[in-house]
Amino acid sequence: MRARPGRNLFVVLVVAFGASVVVGGCGRNIPPGNPSRSTARSPAESVRPSPGEGNRPSSFITTPDDWNAPVGSPLFPPADPPRFPPPPVPGTDPVVIPNCTVQYEDRQIVSAEVDGKIDLIATPMKQRPDGLWEYRLFDGTVVTHDPARFDPKNPHPRVEFNPREKERLSPDKWVPYYKLRDGDVVTAGQVLCMLDDSLITTRMNGALKVKDSSAEVVKAAQQGLKFTDEKIELTLKASGALAVVERLNDQITRSRFAENLAQSYQSIAKAEAEYEEARVLLSRHWIRSRVDGIIRNVAKRSGEYVHAGEKIFEIQSTEKVRLEGNLDVQYYDRVKRNMVVTVEPALPSAPRKSHADHRQEVTGVAVTGHPTRPLIVSVGLDRKALVWDPNLTNEPGRPLFPHQLPHPVGIRSVACTPPGSPSVLAITGGEDGRVRVWDLTDPNKIPTTPAREPAESHTSPVTAVAVSPDGRFAATAAGREIFIWDLSTGKRLYSLPPEHRDTVTSLAFTPQALLVSASKDRTLKAWKVGAGEAKVAKTLDHRSGVLDTLGVSPDGGRVLFDQDKGRIDIVSLSPDAPTIGQLVNSGPTTAFATVALFAPDGYAPNATAENPLYTLVTAGGEGDLKGALQLWQAPQAGGRGSEIARLITPGRATVTCAAFSPHKDHRFLVVGTAAGTVHVWTPPAVPARKLEGRITNIDSTDPRYVTVRVEMGNKELGLLDRSAATVIVQPGQ
Repeated sequence: MRARPGRNLFVVLVVAFGASVVVGGCGRNIPPGNPSRSTARSPAESVRPSPGEGNRPSSFITTPDDWNAPVGSPLFPPADPPRFPPPPVPGTDPVVIPNCTVQYEDRQIVSAEVDGKIDLIATPMKQRPDGLWEYRLFDGTVVTHDPARFDPKNPHPRVEFNPREKERLSPDKWVPYYKLRDGDVVTAGQVLCMLDDSLITTRMNGALKVKDSSAEVVKAAQQGLKFTDEKIELTLKASGALAVVERLNDQITRSRFAENLAQSYQSIAKAEAEYEEARVLLSRHWIRSRVDGIIRNVAKRSGEYVHAGEKIFEIQSTEKVRLEGNLDVQYYDRVKRNMVVTVEPALPSAPRKSHADHRQEVTGVAVTGHPTRPLIVSVGLDRKALVWDPNLTNEPGRPLFPHQLPHPVGIRSVACTPPGSPSVLAITGGEDGRVRVWDLTDPNKIPTTPAREPAESHTSPVTAVAVSPDGRFAATAAGREIFIWDLSTGKRLYSLPPEHRDTVTSLAFTPQALLVSASKDRTLKAWKVGAGEAKVAKTLDHRSGVLDTLGVSPDGGRVLFDQDKGRIDIVSLSPDAPTIGQLVNSGPTTAFATVALFAPDGYAPNATAENPLYTLVTAGGEGDLKGALQLWQAPQAGGRGSEIARLITPGRATVTCAAFSPHKDHRFLVVGTAAGTVHVWTPPAVPARKLEGRITNIDSTDPRYVTVRVEMGNKELGLLDRSAATVIVQPGQ
């Protein structure tokens, strides 16, 4: 059978060009026998065509790793590679149950002990030496009442007075009470409610009067006994019949005084008993909390009549909590009832400062390098680039409202030069592909025009901006393009080879003169950047692609890698690129999304020279983590990351971008949302606390998970209901 001409031609070409093979439209020449050049393909490579290639074959050769690729002189002086502590000794990993839900365990039903009308659902305020009355809330807020300036027509909404005192006393004599409502925090022994005790106080006052009058009778009777005894003693010396009669009369008088004294003592005892009985009954009119807790489900109001045993409200006790979380069923044999476990709480917190001046999604945030007064720059699709002074110390005289850097188009990205740079610049990337450089060196004089606006531009919206550690250069990305710019002149130095096969979503420089890029093609690339060119030194593929922004550690030794929606790996940027640690969210209602970043050095309050720590922040996706950020700490030497705080955006708005302040003396995190809001948090300034609990129940009804319940005391930390915590079962238990 005769071979077809086309087939013979293909064989000849393969033999003739055996030294290289071109695969697909974006193929690269691969010398034969070079083991350093991989031909493995990720799922993204075998499915996703390169932009603009239409229906061309979707098989690609991955970029080969070449850590020693020559690029001439580096773009900026590189720092030495970081040195890390030795990794932990391999062993059995602990069993981790993340995202356990905290629930208050006990409740006190506050009910009336006697029939009566409710005078107040309130607690007495305390009088200070200066004459002011105050009530101190659990968060440290103080509510005060000044009798000298009190206006009965315009009282404080939470200050109330006893209606009976208002009837008979002048306003300056009224004792103020703090009105309690649903959600207020109270402590054990605190007065919560007062019933009308006028009848009881009348009985108490009557008993006191009887006791006082009886005490006067006692004094008179004791005096009469004394005089009678003296008279009897004198008559004993006399003689005759008259003396005998006199002595008998004296004895009769003495017995009457003794009888009066006994009756008076009896009256005093009865009055004291009645007073004590009334006092006990009065205590039942003053209802107190038996536990530390939170008022819930208020069923009655002041002025209503209540019967004995009828519920007024509940107190949700905060003294003890239970934690429930899901554990993969394969670890069922590793947990047992009564087992002591470690609990790492993730305390929820609201932002310190916020503004809602964007009308559309916030697409980027950055913090300027001002050493004493860092500013926040936020950009959005509404064509606004807003410069904002967070002023976390509330210093007077600083601007309250953001200033706008005018743009003719929507803005996709922003970055600022770091502290110590030649000047304080903000670099914005627009939807028109143009890069604009703004000089913010003087925080009191925000510019109205860019300092530099290069004529050269990208052909698509600028999706990412990064600034070099020395503040002299910037990298921008648009589509598959990555440009390197000189910030002092606004000149484009060169463009990187189009190694990515889809849009680049984030960029980050390292101190070692590397540029790390993440792309929708599900790869991370580390580029060696020189003064005139850049080459790929390392490619990490098989990302899940659930995160657009992946951070690099401040020392340049680690990069974050989204393994899947429930796991982020901390990967070394060394040539062998091993996984060093992990951040894990397990369970069907918890997932990572959008952003994962490292904080600058010095953000971990409990880091030591022997145990240096990274601080990281991740944004949540749908479910329990929607609109939330998780703050983590992870050892630099490797190991599991521990969640130390959970930051909740108002309205659970979806997080779109985040940035840390680069200043050790001004530590904060700024976050932008899809709702057009910008929020600022300050990270915890105290070490993360680890507590102990005990497993009380294991429910294995679900075929995939077992539900583990842990109980623990809550007086020391004060966890909030429905907050989150991580439970750790150490190996060997």
